[in-house]
Amino acid sequence: MIRIGFVSSIGSGGVSVTYPDTGKTTTELPVLAFAGIKQTFEKDDAVVVAHMSNDNSTAVILGKFYAGDDPKAEINVSNGVLNFKDKSGSISLAEIIAK
Repeated sequence: MIRIGFVSSIGSGGVSVTYPDTGKTTTELPVLAFAGIKQTFEKDDAVVVAHMSNDNSTAVILGKFYAGDDPKAEINVSNGVLNFKDKSGSISLAEIIAK
């Protein structure tokens, strides 16, 4: 089951999520590290959670959910080039390796 919730707290073992429809908060859930990239969260971030069963304890956070808000940073692939971008600018993976 896929659910959307809001970050309640961030701990050393994962992130707790509150679901607005039930008012219930999960225990700390593990976070998917797509391509080995660690995701960071702030309280009240909207997140997508994949539950493996009908309870709140067996799940993994897939990532943040953006609805109208621009993410603070992004990673994209354009014409076969991996780029990293944030408010300070952008750089390609090739440029990082060349340094």
